[in-house]
Amino acid sequence: MNIKSLLLGSAAVLAAVSGARAADAVVVAEPEPMEYVRICDVYGAGYYYIPGTETCLKIGGYVRYQIDFDDDDDGWRKLARAELTFTAKSETEYGTLTGHIDLRGDTYSALVGAGPSNSNTGLVKVQHAWISLGGLQMGLSDTLYDGDLSGENDVAGGDRLHFIRYNWVGSNGVSVSVGLEEENYNIDYIPNVVAKVGIEQGWGGVTLFAAYDDDDDNAAFDDEFALKAIATFKATEQLTLEAMATYDSGPSFYSTGYDWSVAGWAKFQVNDKLAIGAGGQYLADMHGTNFDDWNIGAVVDYKIVENFDAKLAVNYNDGDSYTDGSFSGFPPVAVATHTVKHR
Repeated sequence: MNIKSLLLGSAAVLAAVSGARAADAVVVAEPEPMEYVRICDVYGAGYYYIPGTETCLKIGGYVRYQIDFDDDDDGWRKLARAELTFTAKSETEYGTLTGHIDLRGDTYSALVGAGPSNSNTGLVKVQHAWISLGGLQMGLSDTLYDGDLSGENDVAGGDRLHFIRYNWVGSNGVSVSVGLEEENYNIDYIPNVVAKVGIEQGWGGVTLFAAYDDDDDNAAFDDEFALKAIATFKATEQLTLEAMATYDSGPSFYSTGYDWSVAGWAKFQVNDKLAIGAGGQYLADMHGTNFDDWNIGAVVDYKIVENFDAKLAVNYNDGDSYTDGSFSGFPPVAVATHTVKHR
């Protein structure tokens, strides 16, 4: 009995020791703390810190579906657009560093070959790509001369191009921007010069534009300039009035196609969801013909739900360059806008 008990006791001790050593061999690592994405409210809503950095990122975009019509058309013209934007910001010793990318894809009805077809033609491109440090900005975007009224009928001149500009914004609502712009590639070394001065107050605002086009590749565009002024007046809480005047010395990248024009627009905010606008424009002395033309238009905007809007536009154009007046526009357009939020 004693020997048997001794053997059993020895076996029990060995099992306990083996179990202890097996337990000591298993090492359970402490879980690393999870780094949640933090909200960055320094630059406004929609920004989040990129994990592990002090850079704030905002991702957004929209989807637009539009159906156009014109008197000269044989049927509906459809457009589906998707746009995706990325904006990154961080602070430096020279001010805020910003990088912005805007990708746009359009798919629309088109003519293929010799006859009509239901095929779609698509195009995906970099719509905007620019960098800014403090007030200095450079890249590809809309011209500094870009600016028009709230309607869909007016002609104001300008498009997107490559640029280098400096933007200054004062605390009293005054802003000044001066830029060098280039619409051509490998043509010359002389850029266009564009300037904009604006003031925004509680009653509204006024913005003045000036552009000089030095396009040596096109004799018709050489040494031409364009001027534009836009004023906004908040008549009441619901009614906003807008006015625009333009002057072109001749055909240029910034031209409306006419020597001068005047335009006006009125927008009435019926309620939180519905807004109605109407206005017109007179365009005098078309370049090359001296024709005078005019147009009127109306727009109805309705917010169906948050980030989902519908728009209806009807325009009428007439004047010396038209045999008969022409209607155009689009039935209700659906536009959905979203900012992607990290959770």
